[in-house]
Amino acid sequence: MKIVKISILAVCFLSLLSTFALASDDKPVMRVSVDRRNILIGDRVRYTVSVKYREGLELEFPNFKEGVMGDFEIKDFGSIRKKGIFGNRSISRWYSITSFSVGKHEVPQYDLRYKKKGEKDWNNIHSEKIVVVVESILPEGAALVDIKDIKGPMSIREIDWALVAIVFFIFGIAGVAAQICIKRLRMRPPRPPHEVALEELEAINALLARTGDIKEFYIGISDSIRRYIESVFRLKAPEMTTEEFLNSLNDSAALTASQKEVLKEFMSACDLVKFAKYTPRKDEIESVFTAAKKFIGETTYPVVGKLPQKV
Repeated sequence: MKIVKISILAVCFLSLLSTFALASDDKPVMRVSVDRRNILIGDRVRYTVSVKYREGLELEFPNFKEGVMGDFEIKDFGSIRKKGIFGNRSISRWYSITSFSVGKHEVPQYDLRYKKKGEKDWNNIHSEKIVVVVESILPEGAALVDIKDIKGPMSIREIDWALVAIVFFIFGIAGVAAQICIKRLRMRPPRPPHEVALEELEAINALLARTGDIKEFYIGISDSIRRYIESVFRLKAPEMTTEEFLNSLNDSAALTASQKEVLKEFMSACDLVKFAKYTPRKDEIESVFTAAKKFIGETTYPVVGKLPQKV
């Protein structure tokens, strides 16, 4: 333990000696370094200049014109300042440099000017030069091939007219095929209204099983039947109130008396849930669903295109 304590005291004593030595000398201490001495072409090297000086000195760092430091280009730079004890100061200025020329390159001598505040004459200190080796990314012995020049405009004689004709032929065939498909789709007869309505009823019933929303169920059932009536009987049922629609059926010969009565009971039951906030029982819900399917089944016309007369 005594040896450790003595070592610590010795280190502290030497640090103080160096501090006092720096404080007693007006000349700053400069050191330069690079983070690596071998790079590939285009890679960056961090070149650092560290200066220790005491308070009362003015420093002037070199100004590199056009961002060039010898054979290297300066891509970025910055500085870090620190304050020590007994009036000592330090500054580290770093440069991110690179070169695009293969071979050994010298980072040039770094010249730093300094003087005491109030004096006119400047003094200079110089750093040593540092050599950085820039290597090619190509394998050793590989020959350099120059980039080919841009080709001029293509002459008409150079165009492959046979290939052009084939391309136009393919596009023409594709266009004709597309037109044929569109015509066939347009000529396809529409689906019978009763098939569409029955599918809608099954979808609404499945939605009720998933969500349990009775009001949405009754709204969906009512809207589906109204659309079915509009498609089959050419009557704007979705745009009428229930009362208007039922009154329009009084003199209609398209529906039987029993069908009219079923439709009247069906729509009245839907209105109770939609507008009167009535909560139906399970058997009432099933009855409405069955009545809707029965009404569609009794009014289905097997002959496509043969619809009942307008109400």
